[in-house]
Amino acid sequence: MLTNQILEPITTLPVGTVKATDTYIATDTTDTTDAITGTTKKYTIQQLATYLNASQGNWVNVTTATQQIVIDTSYVANYVGGQVVFTLPVTSPFGAFIQIQGLSSSGWKIQQNFGQNIQIGAQSTTAGLLGSVSSTNQWNSVYLVCVVANTTWASVGAPQGILSIV
Repeated sequence: MLTNQILEPITTLPVGTVKATDTYIATDTTDTTDAITGTTKKYTIQQLATYLNASQGNWVNVTTATQQIVIDTSYVANYVGGQVVFTLPVTSPFGAFIQIQGLSSSGWKIQQNFGQNIQIGAQSTTAGLLGSVSSTNQWNSVYLVCVVANTTWASVGAPQGILSIV
């Protein structure tokens, strides 16, 4: 058990889950003063671990052919009858995120709406209704963040596996 030991600053929390003015420092037995607001906060190691787990969004096991995406939500594509087609939300604020993890061997596809596109590294989907990103393997996954409100999503880090970008 740590006693009066401050953890190193956390710099890899998912985009959109932490405001720029938030400070997350965990201590075991001492109070910590937030350098920005001046308020005193106390975090235990358990509270920090709970926060980190919750910041990954709500996980939804998708067992149907289609799923309308809800921002700040994580999905497991688990429809055994075929590919799961996820549809991006029409409106999404800057910093919103989604995660998709494959499970079923049929895979998954992210379908866009009018005027939307998805950026995976240097590759961009075709803008609008004809653009999409699909898995090529059962275990492919992707983490996307909205970088231009309502229209542009980009992968954070490398996706897991090779994706089909249309």
